[in-house]
Amino acid sequence: MVLTWLAAAALLLLAALGVVTATTGWMPPMARGRVVRPELWGYGALTSALGMGTGMSVHWWADSLAMDNVGAAMALALIILGGVLQWRAQRPGTL
Repeated sequence: MVLTWLAAAALLLLAALGVVTATTGWMPPMARGRVVRPELWGYGALTSALGMGTGMSVHWWADSLAMDNVGAAMALALIILGGVLQWRAQRPGTL
């Protein structure tokens, strides 16, 4: 149970970072040199946090195996979309 709360706190921190970056353009110091579109990076961080939160909570709200699978696929799609958005926000040629 402690790991669940720690993971939820980390996701809230990632989502807050995404909101701050998307609204103000402020970037964490470790990513300032690579990112040329901070707003897009913030939206990607927010989307990834939403996908990870969906993946963690899908078993609470899914009432059947089919809904569990749909929720897991939705979570995976959101995580991938967030990663693509963050990747597109970086300077070309950097990893």
